[in-house]
Amino acid sequence: MTSHPSDLRGPDAAGNRSGRRKLPGLLRAGAVVTAVSLTAGLASCGAAGATDPDDERRLLLGHGAAPGNPRSLAAEHFSERVDEETDGRIEVQVLGQESLGSDSDMMVSVASGTLDMSINSQGPFSPVVPEVNLVGLPFLFESSEHAYEVVDGEAGDHLAAEAEERGYHVLAWWDNGIRDITNSTRPIEDVEDLRGLQIRTPDDPMTIDIFNSLGASPTPMDFGELYLGLRQGAVDGQENPVVNVHSSSLHEVQEHLAVSGHKYETNPFVISTQTWATLSEEDQTLLTELAEESRDLQRDLMLEQTEEIYAEYEDILEITHPDRDALREATDDVYESWEQEHPEFFELITEAAEQTRAHHEEETP
Repeated sequence: MTSHPSDLRGPDAAGNRSGRRKLPGLLRAGAVVTAVSLTAGLASCGAAGATDPDDERRLLLGHGAAPGNPRSLAAEHFSERVDEETDGRIEVQVLGQESLGSDSDMMVSVASGTLDMSINSQGPFSPVVPEVNLVGLPFLFESSEHAYEVVDGEAGDHLAAEAEERGYHVLAWWDNGIRDITNSTRPIEDVEDLRGLQIRTPDDPMTIDIFNSLGASPTPMDFGELYLGLRQGAVDGQENPVVNVHSSSLHEVQEHLAVSGHKYETNPFVISTQTWATLSEEDQTLLTELAEESRDLQRDLMLEQTEEIYAEYEDILEITHPDRDALREATDDVYESWEQEHPEFFELITEAAEQTRAHHEEETP
């Protein structure tokens, strides 16, 4: 596995939360308007066609991850590499922690051209490209590496083509990890233990379907509201990769971790097609190459941090390993409904997963 400088490895040594507090609604809205208005003005300067290769540009990149999260670290890496490769001619300003709004808000801004780029969670991308939900079919992949092999192939190309028609150019598919379940009510040993638990989910139809099938009560909630929601008991638990759990310190307000590995998700790294059209061919090639380079760093960090966090959580949380076969059987109806909804892409992605499964079975979490 690739080695990286120590400052790229995640949360500070004390594991502290960022200390971020949600701005009051009007202030937060004002910050969003200011930022996207600036970007809109910059984008409009080149709207008639590609800019001259010598023109200076500032591109705004938004995401929802906390400091220390691999998505945040890799976004900063991307910004630094763009600055290096263009000698400062293109500046990528990165704003994380939902400072430009939720992932759903940022998706709207990218489509309208008022935000240049975002690295979103998969759920808010699904209203744009509904087929992306099928990347999260329950237990479709044995590991994150298994998922990479599929989404970097024909399946990912199909999703990118669909996104292009809707105002989003996909630069790369970053990694939002294999997801587990935490809660503060009881340890989860089998399907019955999930029944009745109020589990926060993203506003993602696949995840909602999965937890309905498991007998839980899925409750969509913005990620930025989750820590407070868990602390105040608005929900019993949540599901996320442990990297996201750790970087937002959700373990402080949870007692039980079930290593379920129930689904995989991507982080689509997208740029507005309006912004994309203003870039020279050389700059388009460069941004694509650097997005993929940063994707590889982000994936490595996800895998490294996941191993480290599982080890750390042995001393913090009660960890269980529910029977994946039983969970898979309980979610059979999810496959049936999504096959009916998107039969062609269902066949494409499930066949790709099956053809590559043998290479990854021993890596099952």
